[in-house]
Amino acid sequence: MRYERWDDVPAGLVTRTRLGDADPPRRPGGPVRARVRDFNWRGKLETFDLYAVAESVPTAATGRQLAAAAQRRAVGRGCEGCGAVGQLPLFEHDGRRVCAACRHLARLADKQQELRVRRAELAGWARGLLSGRLAVVWVELVAAPLSGSGRARPPLAGRVQVADETGLVLEDVLVRLAGPRTRGGPADGVSAEEGAGRIARALQERRRLVWGPLGDVTARLAVLGHPADLDRALAVPSGHGILWPDDAASRYAQWCGELDPATGKLRTPWPPGSADRLWYVLAQMAGTDGAGAVDEAAQPGG
Repeated sequence: MRYERWDDVPAGLVTRTRLGDADPPRRPGGPVRARVRDFNWRGKLETFDLYAVAESVPTAATGRQLAAAAQRRAVGRGCEGCGAVGQLPLFEHDGRRVCAACRHLARLADKQQELRVRRAELAGWARGLLSGRLAVVWVELVAAPLSGSGRARPPLAGRVQVADETGLVLEDVLVRLAGPRTRGGPADGVSAEEGAGRIARALQERRRLVWGPLGDVTARLAVLGHPADLDRALAVPSGHGILWPDDAASRYAQWCGELDPATGKLRTPWPPGSADRLWYVLAQMAGTDGAGAVDEAAQPGG
């Protein structure tokens, strides 16, 4: 097993150094069970061997030797947050020496504060989008079965739904994206030519907020000889920002701001499911204040 950062390493795996710093100290009693590659105390990337705590064994130090060593220690083992006396060394967080649980709770609180600020930013972003001509785009692909050798084939079709800044659905088209001799395509799908035209007309002169692989659809249409010419300048930026990912799904997750209490990671909300439901989510985001409360007057139908 290999981990890419310390936060992903479970509590039952520690380095040889951490075992030696335990109170009372222990040493590895089994082989290396995993590795983690992260920054060392010098700020340089390093790969660390990890051992199972359950397999560790006591060192040769006697109880009297351990008592003498404890008297020489400059700092105690008591957590400055909850007072717990752990066997492993404490962590530094905001100038305090705390246990793993207190550090975890403090990090959760820090993240929640960051998300509170981000929620206010996203409310302003959503209001700006809804104040002008907007295309709220929902895209789903109809996948083709794998080839006999297990290779992926181009999608059979793509469904593109478009709603405007009021939630009115402007377009809902299922366009065939495979060649005319490809089997398994949806019978109710329109041709690539018709689909490209309908998509381009629905998005014309509108900023686009996209959830789903619109680029895959337009790329296939171009391969089939019917490009949907879309103005790149009208696309709402998508991809990864410096601090926060800024695609539509990530922005929604940041606005929800729900953290997994066990890992501290941002939970991914369930997809809205259609263009008009994505508009509803955007309207919710636009109607929030800095604290995250929803303005009832700004709600659909309010």
